[in-house]
Order: sequence, then structure tokens, then C-alpha cells
Amino acid sequence: MTMYGATQNERVVHREAFGAPSFLSLVLCLTLAAPAQADPCPAGEKQVCLDSCICLPDPVRLSEDLFRMAAPVLAQGLTQARAEAASTDIKPIPPHIREQLLRWYEPSFLDAVHYKITNDGQYNAATAILQNPDVGAVTLIDIILFRDAETAEHNVALWAHELKHVQQFQEWGVDGFAQRYTQDFNAVEAPAYAIQGEVRRWLRAEAR
Repeated sequence: MTMYGATQNERVVHREAFGAPSFLSLVLCLTLAAPAQADPCPAGEKQVCLDSCICLPDPVRLSEDLFRMAAPVLAQGLTQARAEAASTDIKPIPPHIREQLLRWYEPSFLDAVHYKITNDGQYNAATAILQNPDVGAVTLIDIILFRDAETAEHNVALWAHELKHVQQFQEWGVDGFAQRYTQDFNAVEAPAYAIQGEVRRWLRAEAR
């Protein structure tokens, strides 16, 4: 998905997106090489000494601050994109898809989810993700956007993946989801890929 997508090659928010790792590594190495003495720097900074000493942002503190800034931006983008999607024609889960997913999701949960086929990528936060051809769908809280009708009407495993994200939004809230995703997107995506794989295996077994 998007911000969480449907493939391992998705465009995602991750740690290297929020800074220059090489710079932080250099700062950290220089910091460790500095003479052991009382830290004269302000809170949130570390002393770095070559011929003379200067104070630079603490790499750990800087990283944490960047993640704290990224999460609200993601949450706002998701909320705005969801509002745009909801203002146009959205549909309930196709009946034949819903029927197959009852093995994993409660009827009341499935009834609360809607979807839409994207309209030439006009949905703010979703647009950036769906421009990646490897991503077939993206979840905007409780609305799932699909790149094309073929995927929406036939890819049961992908539906299972995106519905797991809907559950996460329900459990954590939008802010909580955004915070977890910016901190460790793999931990957020893992359960979605797990159920996607489980559904795919079940479908193959049923087809034999």
C-alpha cells in the first residue's frame, strides 16, 4: 500500500528518506572520537572536535525529531486524500469478493469499507503512490483506491492486504498509523503481506 501499497517494491516512507545517513554517520564517528569531557553543548546537540570544537545536532535526537515531523504530515495527507475520495462516487466491496473474504473478516467490518477506481490520479497523497506501476491499490483509512477495475474486481488477495490496513487504522487511529508507518513501515506492512499470502494460497488450493 501506500504510504502502504500492495507489493514489496512499493514507494514507502522509510528512515533514509528523512536525512543524510552518511552525514549522520560522520557526525557520530567524530563525536565518538572527541575527548572525554563534560559536554558544553546545549541540550539536543553534541560536541565535535577536530582542531577546535563545535556543537552539531545529536544524530539520535535529530532522527527522532525528523520522524515526529513526518508522521503528522502523513496523517494529514491521508485524511485529505480520504476526504477527496469520499466526495466522489465510492462503492461497497464487490459481493463475490466480500463472500470469499468472510473467512478472514467480519461481515460488519466488510460492510463499512468502500472502494473506488482512481480517476487519472487526482487524489493528493494517493497520487504519488499510485504513479508507481507496481502498486495496485492504496488504503485511505476506510476507502481503498484501485488503479484499475480488473484489479478491484478479481484480486481477492490484494483486497485482503488492503483490508488489513483498514483494521490497523481502526485500531491505531490515523495519527497512530502514521506514526508507526514512519517509524517502521515493515512492521506495519508485515501483517498485510501475511494475510495476502494466506489468501493467495487458499485460492490456489480451492482451484485444484
